[in-house]
Formats: sequence, C-alpha cells, structure tokens
Amino acid sequence: MLLNSLEVEHFRNLTSARLELCSGFNLLEGPNGAGKTTLLEAIHLLARGRSFRSSKISNLVQRNERFLRVRADVTGEDDRKHSLAIEKRTGGYTALRRDGRDVKSAAELASHLPVQLLLPNVADLIFSGPSDRREFLDWGVFHVKQDYVRLAREYRKVLRQRNAWLRRDQLRPDEQDPWLMMITEAGQRIGAMREDYLAKLAPVFLEILGLLDPSLECMLEYQAGGYAKNIAETRKKMAEIKLRDVKSGSTQIGPHRADMAIHLAQASAQETASRGQGKTIGSAAALAQSALLGRLTGRPSVVLIDDFGAELDGAHRARLLQALMAIGCQVVATSTEPLTGVLGQLSKDHLRVFHVEHGSVRVTPGGGA
Repeated sequence: MLLNSLEVEHFRNLTSARLELCSGFNLLEGPNGAGKTTLLEAIHLLARGRSFRSSKISNLVQRNERFLRVRADVTGEDDRKHSLAIEKRTGGYTALRRDGRDVKSAAELASHLPVQLLLPNVADLIFSGPSDRREFLDWGVFHVKQDYVRLAREYRKVLRQRNAWLRRDQLRPDEQDPWLMMITEAGQRIGAMREDYLAKLAPVFLEILGLLDPSLECMLEYQAGGYAKNIAETRKKMAEIKLRDVKSGSTQIGPHRADMAIHLAQASAQETASRGQGKTIGSAAALAQSALLGRLTGRPSVVLIDDFGAELDGAHRARLLQALMAIGCQVVATSTEPLTGVLGQLSKDHLRVFHVEHGSVRVTPGGGA
C-alpha cells in the first residue's frame, strides 16, 4: 500500500497541514511539541479508526474547534487509487468516507491502509498482557484473510450471548448449552487462521530479527487459549468445565484467551528479555508483518516510527534502516534531529524531509519536491 498524500485539519495542535509523501522514507523533523507525533496519530486514526494516544475525542480535536478531519490519497495493491477520510466531532459523531461515499465500518478504510507502529513503547508487545499480542495477530490476519472480520464479529457476538446465558439466575447444572456448537465452530476457525498466519510470519520475523540483532534467538508460538486441536475435543472440554464457566459467569477458554508466546533462547521473553531486547523483538515483529504483507499482496504496509532510532547507537540505527530498506516499505518517521548521517545513503527519490514547528509543516530544502 502507498500513502500518497495526507491532509489534517484541527487535530490537536495542527490547524491545517498537507503532506505529499514519497514512496520511501518520509522524515518529520522538528522540536518536541511541534506536532510531529500528531501526524503519525492522524494516519493511525484514519487507518484503524482510533488514536494510539487517547480514546477521548476531546483530547484529539484542536482547542476551540468542534471537529477534526483526516484525509489521504492511497494506492492499493491493484494500483487503484482511493481517497479515504475520517471526521470526528466533539459530540461523538464520526463519519467515514471512501472515494467520497460514506462507509459504515472503519475496517473498510483499514483494508486500504495497513500500518505498522514502531512507537517508543514497542517493547510492550513482549512485556504487556496477551490482549496486545492477540490484537497484533488479528491485524495481521485481517489484512490477508478477507473473511476474518466477519468471523471475528460473529465470535464476539456469540461469546457475549453465551456469557449472558451463563449469568442467568436459576441456571440448572444439567441444562444443555445452546451456544456450544456455534461458539466452538467460530472459535476453532479463528484459531486455525491465526495459527496459519503465524506459521507464515515466523520465518519472516526471524529474517528481520537477524538484520536487527543476529545474537537474539527467538521463536513465536500460538497458544490457543485452551482449545484442543480438533473441534470434537474442544466441545468435550468445554462441556466438562461448564460448571466452572457458570460459577465465573464467563467463558473460560477460547480465542479470546489465546496468546502469541514469544520465546527468547527457549525461555519466556516476557520474563527474561531486557528492555532493549524487547524493543528489538517488538520492532522485528512489526516489520515482519509489513514484509509478509508485501510478499503476499505485492505491497507492504506503511511503517510509522515515532522518534526514529531513539535509545539506539549509530550501528543499531543503521541496522534498522537496513531492515526497512530490505522490506521496501514506505516509512513515516519523526525525529528531533536531522538524521543526515544515517539517512545519507538514501537517494533523493526515496527520501523526503519535512520540518514541523508551531503546528505548521514545510518541505525542507533538498528534502524532496
């Protein structure tokens, strides 16, 4: 996927900004508080329907304004161009548009603009709970399996219905589970899709990790949240623990409890990795998703990097840039410094530099047309 241009209105400290992006490395440089991260946040809002910094619309809309708007022109894997837009108002109104027409779901925009995040907290993928790793997996599957959104929605709906049934007053212990067939059918298919995706992602992850830090030995493993390998065994297991589900008022096993285990030298990376190692592993996972999408569809996702190379020495910055170039992905990155040295190897066609200050954006001399 290729992000050709970005327009932002009334988003945090940006009154109005327009960027014409190159297909390679786009650097947003400027002092802290200038609005650089806000531009990354705007792309993420358009791509995933939410901010990575705040869930409150009042924190996103510029002070004394009632709405924000983000618009972008993109080119898809079929080389067809699309216009994407999202508008949010302080009263809770949200409008999503593709090619000038309203769409109902943020997923309809997300399918045209896959993004990967390398934020300062990228190590949270390793050190946080399973929900972050499930979300990471699900975004990857979403972009390669057309039916995944419908299936995931179906599972969540049946899960809510079963949990409501489990919390019913006077539920008899011998009462037949009316949701067992549906929830296990959807759940087993979700697990199979995730496991198949992870099998494709794992070798790409190892390639990228080898570029970032050859000394790290990692393995990715899907843990199915208590499900068995086949649906008959899963249904038998759920029937056996039904009383436990009734007592807790919730379904105890299933893809909503699954995890992507990350092993470092045959031990849990969550328990043994340093913060620096966690950042490297998290970065490799994000870049591997971009690379895999590129191999499967012909176009990798857009990689958003906040504070490029932060806490990395020159050698590790060079390795990160080498990995990005190997993937061939489009990058939009921020930095408080020019990065002239590390980006010097990029051609003018593959580098565009923007200076962001006081909420305004301009292309720097020599930073692209």
